[in-house]
Amino acid sequence: MSKKLMSRPWVQEILAFLGVLYIEAVRYSIRWEVRNNEYIENVLDNDTPILGVVWHGRILMALQGWYRKRDRMVALASRSREGDLGSRLARWYNVVLVRGSSHNKSKPEKFKGGSVAYREMMRLIGDGMSGVITPDGPRGPRMRAGYGAVRMARDTGVPIVPFTWSTRRKTVLTKSWDRHCLPHFFTKGVIIWGDPIHVAPDASQEELDAARQLLEERMIAITREADEAVGAEVIEPDEEKRPRTGTEGAPA
Repeated sequence: MSKKLMSRPWVQEILAFLGVLYIEAVRYSIRWEVRNNEYIENVLDNDTPILGVVWHGRILMALQGWYRKRDRMVALASRSREGDLGSRLARWYNVVLVRGSSHNKSKPEKFKGGSVAYREMMRLIGDGMSGVITPDGPRGPRMRAGYGAVRMARDTGVPIVPFTWSTRRKTVLTKSWDRHCLPHFFTKGVIIWGDPIHVAPDASQEELDAARQLLEERMIAITREADEAVGAEVIEPDEEKRPRTGTEGAPA
């Protein structure tokens, strides 16, 4: 489908509707096993706000994990065509979407709205909503965490909770940077929650570095565990590392 056609609102609405049909049908057809969910069950029971993190390539089944209180979720999306489609999908699930991403160093003149989106997400989390971030999005490298999640945890006081999933049978879009995963119908699936990560409100840059590294390591570990648990091919992180991006208040 051409980029021009993809940019048309009516096309995006049709694609979003078809996406919802696929997501709802496939997620209810899968035999799910859930691991390490004691902490998240307590969160859900007590309406405690968290900052959930999921790799960009595994975003489709995030709502299968967050199966309750989904009207209390705020997500961050880029201002790209992909983000436009995501915003239309989000409306079907009562997910509040804030739009913005870190600037592209190759296009410094282009405003991405990252700092504005960051402040709005902070406000909504402060009002009691839970947030979700793809720490390797929107451009990658794949499965390499940026600083956005650890800064958000520092500035809001809510814990980071890693999340991932895998299914025995799925289509992996190998030409996409994130190796996006499309689960098949009527297969075995597993959802794994990671242990929470807390970031102190006065965390130094060195402590942010350590928290970012811990987040990346835990997410890689649970994603490998999920792929191995269902007997699927293990998707490895990109060999390229995520550059250090400082402490400014914008997604990265």
